[in-house]
Amino acid sequence: MTSPAEPTRIEEGRRSLLAAGPVAAAARILCERRFLRFILVGGVNTAVGYSLFLVALAIMPTTLAALVTANILAILFNFVTTGSLVFGARDPRLLPRFFVVYAVAFVYNAIGLAVLENMGIRPWLGGLVLLPGSVALSYLLNQRFVFNGPPRPRLAPGDN
Repeated sequence: MTSPAEPTRIEEGRRSLLAAGPVAAAARILCERRFLRFILVGGVNTAVGYSLFLVALAIMPTTLAALVTANILAILFNFVTTGSLVFGARDPRLLPRFFVVYAVAFVYNAIGLAVLENMGIRPWLGGLVLLPGSVALSYLLNQRFVFNGPPRPRLAPGDN
């Protein structure tokens, strides 16, 4: 037990983070909190995916072709960013599992949107309602099914 005058480990940790400055503190928290990295990387991935969709819309003959092309490219981009920045792995053998996670998230959203639309909720609002569940589902599936285990060392060029 610590005395009231004696700082706890948590208080000492907070003080050292604050002394290092807010940017260093934020960087340390991101390094230590995988789920926060997942959220941040997911935001970047969303922006890239939507940008790819806009470009594909401009050059593809149909909306469906643009959607399919943009999604495939976005999933490949997301595999690299999520794998390396969130889970510390970029092993290409994990890519099929990563696609399965996206398929499961798609089914979750498709069923959820259908149910919510039948309840009279507009799709744009239904998508927002489903978003926290989709994020949590994607994180857990990536953590346990795709990148299961502790972070792995990154593959160096030439490693198999």
